[in-house]
Amino acid sequence: MKRSPTRLRPLRAVACAGGLAALALLSACDQLFPYRSPGEIVYRKNCAECHGLDGAGNTPNYMGNAWADLRDNEWHTGPDAGAIKAVVESGVFGEMPGYTGKLSREEIDQVVDYVRVLRGDKAPEPRPQ
Repeated sequence: MKRSPTRLRPLRAVACAGGLAALALLSACDQLFPYRSPGEIVYRKNCAECHGLDGAGNTPNYMGNAWADLRDNEWHTGPDAGAIKAVVESGVFGEMPGYTGKLSREEIDQVVDYVRVLRGDKAPEPRPQ
């Protein structure tokens, strides 16, 4: 039995609607599953509990502690990349643990890069293609 073109119209409409729904879902994926750089992943796992996801330091334990805000220039040793790396590696006595031995050198460098992104000193890492 041969189908007439008028009977195929509903099937084409369903297929077209399904395709459009799939495209809408794909375009929403960037918002549902945003790209996180390697540095952001390590930061979220090791630093965000005290410094907050945005680096502002507005967390229950550190609210009001000027050193917890990573976005400003109030740093124990200075806000440049080398000083940030030194703090991540060695920590701050009585306030922050050092991460030498807990994180690899590459992970420490990634965290430093991400902190610089939070501060606005560096552009965010683009999503790989």
